[in-house]
Amino acid sequence: MNDLKNILKEISTIMDENKDYLCKLDGALGDGDIGLTMSKGFKAVIQNLPQTPDDNIGVMLMNSAVVMGETVASTMGTLMATALIRGGKVTQGKTELSVEDLLNMITAMVQALMDRGKAKAGDKTVLDSFIPAMDAVEEALNQGKTMKEALNDAFAAAENGAKRTIDMQSRHGRAGRYLERSIGLQDPGATVGALFFKGFCNYINSCSSSVT
Repeated sequence: MNDLKNILKEISTIMDENKDYLCKLDGALGDGDIGLTMSKGFKAVIQNLPQTPDDNIGVMLMNSAVVMGETVASTMGTLMATALIRGGKVTQGKTELSVEDLLNMITAMVQALMDRGKAKAGDKTVLDSFIPAMDAVEEALNQGKTMKEALNDAFAAAENGAKRTIDMQSRHGRAGRYLERSIGLQDPGATVGALFFKGFCNYINSCSSSVT
């Protein structure tokens, strides 16, 4: 459980460090506040961790989702909260995650993002980093890779997915109004997804090969 707390702290640090970059990306396609939203949202999650039970990964994720939703009532905040609460439901009662558990968690998060945002792969959204990460973890599981290898693969796939959105046309939300003009710009939501997985990757590379 301490590992997951530290991962959330790493994600919070990464979002804060990249808030200006994210706002710049979002300014070209949206309101220009996604960086502030994610920085503020994850800071609130971290501040709430001392009040979070430390023996249940699912509860920690669901509590974090509630805090995120209450703190940043924006599109990205709502999507991230929805993903976290769905991920928490499938890890309910767990004190440690296997690669299979990780896949189940990310798969649930992807489904939550699809249900809430009504988007799919290729629509130039956060899904375009989450789905490649999910697929990478599934491949890692099939190949018998370690947690460390799976998370490294997930981040690499998510990062590449975010970069691929440059060639896509936005189809949802405020960004969808730009139509063909959105081509050539990297999607801020997909970038948030890549940074989310970077938090897992950074932490796992600094310690052991399991997540608890």
